[in-house]
Amino acid sequence: MKALWLCRYDPVSSSLFDLAGSLGQFELVVVQHLFMTDTAKYAHVILPTTAFGEERVSFTSTERRIQLAEQMVEPSPGLTPAWEQIVRVAGLMGADWDYPSAAAVMEEIGEVVPFYGGASYENLSREYGRQWPCTKDQPLGTRFLFSEDNGRKPFKFIPVPKPAPAPASSKDFPLTLVCGSSLYYWNQNVLIRHSEALRREYSILLIDYPEGFVELNPEDAKGLGVRDGHKVRIYAEAASAVSTARVTAEVRKGTVFVPYFEHDLERQILGERRDGSALVPVRVEREKA
Repeated sequence: MKALWLCRYDPVSSSLFDLAGSLGQFELVVVQHLFMTDTAKYAHVILPTTAFGEERVSFTSTERRIQLAEQMVEPSPGLTPAWEQIVRVAGLMGADWDYPSAAAVMEEIGEVVPFYGGASYENLSREYGRQWPCTKDQPLGTRFLFSEDNGRKPFKFIPVPKPAPAPASSKDFPLTLVCGSSLYYWNQNVLIRHSEALRREYSILLIDYPEGFVELNPEDAKGLGVRDGHKVRIYAEAASAVSTARVTAEVRKGTVFVPYFEHDLERQILGERRDGSALVPVRVEREKA
């Protein structure tokens, strides 16, 4: 059986993986998540999991810091951590996995990944976590990588291909459309809609742009006669789409920013080139009421 198992990851919303278009190749799709995400709607089985603060679990930041998050509240009845669900399913399939706790899972990670060899829960509970490599020989972790390389060359630099030039603007299409992630509308607002703290922080944006937005620089917007909240139409060479303008200095002049969650707009403008990296010459006009 060809199966896909996704844990707390929503690729449909992130637009990094076209799950909807590739679903046919999987006989079974299992999603573990806190909420009903767009991806979960395509799943054959949904396993609701515990949230941050409802379980004792570790995580690694981009600073290489391995930290321990302690359980602060009891989860709702019937909810179990993602690792426990995987262990139970594996047991039903005949695997002899004996993990009594998340700490036991981390112990095995340390055996398989030497950089995590000293990152036991007991060690992580001290101070402010540990930075990998955190080995049995260096249980306090490593603040700086390659600080004691003994003359070895720690890095090997590899030239990267020269990026393709940005499409030239023209009189008909003077702006450049860019697709990317949005801080405020990450994962189709799923986390914001279900979090009291995030709703309080970002409720104004959700009220102002309930159907999403495209972002324009104030100078571009002024020249186009577009104000914040106006409906606009984005024209590409072979397609067009309508959205709401969010006028902000967060984007560069000459750029139209489209968040990844704007799937319909992205699909209409990019078509088959919908890979998240396309730069498309466009023009923007205020949509007539």
